[in-house]
Amino acid sequence: MDTALLASLDGEGKKKLERAIATLQGDVNAASGVLYVDPKLRLEYSRRIKAMSDDLYAKASRGIISWEKAAEEANQTRNLLMELIRYRSTPVGKALAQKMKAQGKTLNELIAYKTKSLYGDKVNFNNLSVSQKNAVYSAVVQSAGKSNHEVNIKMQRLSGAGRGLIFLSLAVAVYQIYEAEDRVLETQRQLAISSAGIAGAWGGGALAGLMCGPGAPVCVVIGAFVGGAIAAWEISGFWD
Repeated sequence: MDTALLASLDGEGKKKLERAIATLQGDVNAASGVLYVDPKLRLEYSRRIKAMSDDLYAKASRGIISWEKAAEEANQTRNLLMELIRYRSTPVGKALAQKMKAQGKTLNELIAYKTKSLYGDKVNFNNLSVSQKNAVYSAVVQSAGKSNHEVNIKMQRLSGAGRGLIFLSLAVAVYQIYEAEDRVLETQRQLAISSAGIAGAWGGGALAGLMCGPGAPVCVVIGAFVGGAIAAWEISGFWD
């Protein structure tokens, strides 16, 4: 903390200023956590579904498994990976993902869509020849390995923003430690504030998600920031 500024404040004013700064740090840590974790998971999801799709396509092409079986496994695996990645996401990331897509499409939905794409709106999949059906199954397998390119680009940009916020948070913490009279104690305080901000954001976001329901990102974002700020405020007061 800036010693010149603190010198002009009484004891109570110093505590309020330190807790206010800790609150801002809590929100910065909350935001950096969201912007760093979720984009990384999105890119991991993109890599995994692409590898899965390529593997199943190769097996079906060589006759190791049927195209129908490949399509079934591709759809099931993609939906499973989607849910696993969401489970590991922050509450904010999960809410945004649910707003974009509540759940994965069923195999029948994909078959109907690919049939129309390949052979027209009036064609019934059951009336297709074996080779035509396999073409539909093949399209399902290939589409299972594709993620939304525009979303991936946005996530890469957000990841960069997240790293920037992490550096900002570290810079503030280092400055606070450098200006402190007891640097060991302040280091412990900064670690506590950082941990509390992130944990509070996750808890606040998760609670907001339960209250607002799935697919309510604005509500979850507010909950995350409030949770991060309150947690950082309280832990700062504890150290005082």
